Amino acid sequence: MSFVSFRLPLSCLLLALLLNGCANNDWWDNLTQNLMGPQSQNDSGQIVRPAPQVPTAPPATPPATNTNNAGYGASRLDRQPWPPGMGMPMSGPGAYKPLKTPPATAQTPSATTPQIAPAPYVPSAAVPMGTRNPNGKIQVAVLLPLSGKNAALGQAMLNAAQLAVFDLATNSFELMPRDTGSTTDSATTAVRDAIASGAQLLIGPVFATDVAAVRPIVQSSEINMLALSTDVSLATSGAYVMGFTPAQQVNRVVAYAAAHGLKRFAALIPPGAYGQVVHKAFEDAVKRADGTVTIIETPANARAIGTRREWIDALFLPLGGEELRQTMAQLDALNIGTGKIQLLGTGLWDEPGLGKMSLLVGGWYAAPEPDARELFIKKYNKAYNQDPPRLATLAYDATALAAVMAARGSHFDRGSLTNPNGFAGVDGLFRLTPEGYVERGLAITEVTTIGSRIIDPSPSTFAGASR
Repeated sequence: MSFVSFRLPLSCLLLALLLNGCANNDWWDNLTQNLMGPQSQNDSGQIVRPAPQVPTAPPATPPATNTNNAGYGASRLDRQPWPPGMGMPMSGPGAYKPLKTPPATAQTPSATTPQIAPAPYVPSAAVPMGTRNPNGKIQVAVLLPLSGKNAALGQAMLNAAQLAVFDLATNSFELMPRDTGSTTDSATTAVRDAIASGAQLLIGPVFATDVAAVRPIVQSSEINMLALSTDVSLATSGAYVMGFTPAQQVNRVVAYAAAHGLKRFAALIPPGAYGQVVHKAFEDAVKRADGTVTIIETPANARAIGTRREWIDALFLPLGGEELRQTMAQLDALNIGTGKIQLLGTGLWDEPGLGKMSLLVGGWYAAPEPDARELFIKKYNKAYNQDPPRLATLAYDATALAAVMAARGSHFDRGSLTNPNGFAGVDGLFRLTPEGYVERGLAITEVTTIGSRIIDPSPSTFAGASR
């Protein structure tokens, strides 16, 4: 399946593939001004941006109906080491309402398509990475759960990947959807099928268990994989983890707080694998900032913070959703007011309505800047009559990266994928490291009564930043 390439305003951002260096930053200024309009500062020095403009034409035919059904299989999402996409699906702007019937533009595998039986994989060297197949196509496989409990999530991510193809790909680019299903066996079958069918790059899978299952197959081939998981323990050269990881967000917000004179840090960190990762990242970040950790507790023991409040400058809360709301109710009862202790968070705070909790107003958290993502949400909504899940931007950015590299004649080899200058996506500036991680340029956002505002913008370039 190939797609006709439509050029829409959001494509300008992704066409900023920084393969030729970043010595001159004029390109970024021009892009942000063209895409977002002029920027200014208010009397307090905060950046003020006008509302993003909605693209004038959808890249795909909208679905005829918008019928909701049940959720997208939270049970499997809950088995991830930490929250997928660093957060649960949002309500309000960016919320996901699953479709019972896929949009007309979505290409799902036919139920009658023969399935390849699992068998020992023999790597194929017939088509070098990033070159054209004998049929003239550059083929990229996207591995998503298109059946089973998570089919609605997989379909939405496929929709996002197709938007990237419509925005940025040439006619020679072919997106190959493969269904990872509900088991690791179906995920490995999908990967074998994709490679046997001539895929030169793999995008996905989404779930950590699937990534772990298919990684040996990928490593035994000459094909690289852009996994959409958040489990950094699976990252390795050639198997890159694209998900939003907590450590960078922790480093960013702690460093910003320390730069503003806050040196005594406390934290309420949830138990579990995610909590363990955040706990270590928090202690390391405070140490790098020459700060002191005064107390670390779990949210269930939030009352302990009240006994040490005189020795706390900043309280770190890597929580989201209902857990954050319950913790804030406990802290409010302890009369820990804004202005006395600075509250800090991660991208889990990136959801609407936080300003309704008065104690969170004035809190700081690290996350990608929202402008390009808001454009993406509006374009997706116009094409499919619903808002995308938070994870959809990962599928868009990974596919857009592949489409732009293919259009520029770049191979999908490790050297090209790990270009130190990075790439600009709907979730901001990012780059892949030789070790398989993703580094992101993050902004510091402040919670307000009416939403949030950026108080320290994300970097516009990785120039001068070490790996």
